[in-house]
Amino acid sequence: MRSPWLGRLRVGCEYRESQLLGKTILLYIVSATVLGMGLVDERVRERIVAKKARLDSLRPLPEDAVRKLRQAVEIEFTYNSNAIEGNTLTLRETQLVIREGLTIGGKSLREHLEARNHPKAIQYVENLATQELRESDILKIHRIVCSGILENAGEYRKSQVYIEGSDYLPPPAFEIPDLMKQLLKWLRKNPEELRPVEMAAVFHYKFVSIHPFDDGNGRVARLLMNLRLIKHGYPLTVIRNYDRRRYYDTLRKADNGNLKSLTTFIARCVEQSLDLYLSAIEPTDKTNKLIPLSEAAKKTPYSQEYLSLLARKGAIAATKIGKNWHITPEALNEYLTRIKPKPKKARHQTNQSLQASKQGSIYL
Repeated sequence: MRSPWLGRLRVGCEYRESQLLGKTILLYIVSATVLGMGLVDERVRERIVAKKARLDSLRPLPEDAVRKLRQAVEIEFTYNSNAIEGNTLTLRETQLVIREGLTIGGKSLREHLEARNHPKAIQYVENLATQELRESDILKIHRIVCSGILENAGEYRKSQVYIEGSDYLPPPAFEIPDLMKQLLKWLRKNPEELRPVEMAAVFHYKFVSIHPFDDGNGRVARLLMNLRLIKHGYPLTVIRNYDRRRYYDTLRKADNGNLKSLTTFIARCVEQSLDLYLSAIEPTDKTNKLIPLSEAAKKTPYSQEYLSLLARKGAIAATKIGKNWHITPEALNEYLTRIKPKPKKARHQTNQSLQASKQGSIYL
């Protein structure tokens, strides 16, 4: 089943009059900027700025390390972006299809093509980083992603589409060319003076709101999001399949006018990519070595579960490796210095917070 929420994106109830023609979403952004609120949680933003500066200070980055990282992230990006859309290839199977050219028994031709096409699209996006994005580039990205899958790959849809499991009706096909031109015009002008990570997230949101293609909108949106980040020196950023529910929840909140949840979620994904590159390139010592939260908890009055909750909310600078959260002693000490430990309260909060999370009230 293809993901229903990737097309169900709007602000309020006035998509036709306001979404990309400038009203609801732009008024929200302008008011946030005027109030000095920003669209990314301030703690997360400050950490990203600091980590990006650390990565930049190491440039030129060692070629061999960057090449190996790039190869690993290419597989991760391809697997996760396709899995979010319903592809059932595992990470290992995705690697075998891409690197070894193998055919996996029991998997469809479409799933194999999705895996083989995506790395080519990543390469194309990286080559665009020094250029101004054009409408023809977006069509080319879609043509690469959907080659051999859709007859109209690289073309805007010609008819109305309906999103399974959603009451959202995307704009009619005849509006798409004009909406896309307006989107690119907005991108060039950046009237709200959005910072790079904010811009990448909001552009992702605006693009899927238009839903310009019959299929492949989510994958193309995540590639275009990365194009915005790469242009400003950020590494490839992966939205992971195990965060799909949280991803959808932030899209739902953006649907109702709360863009900050989505931009902060994407910012956390950017931070994890920076952590990955820094851990592979920076000289390692006892302060910046990543340790699992199970080990970190022993150095604090908090439980592993509570630290995991803080990690999911972005309150601590933790990064996920596989399915487990890790943190550096330096980042852990920064949190402990900033927040006066209250062990008993924290233990009590853990149970309450975990229960609330199960009930769906905590998404980040």
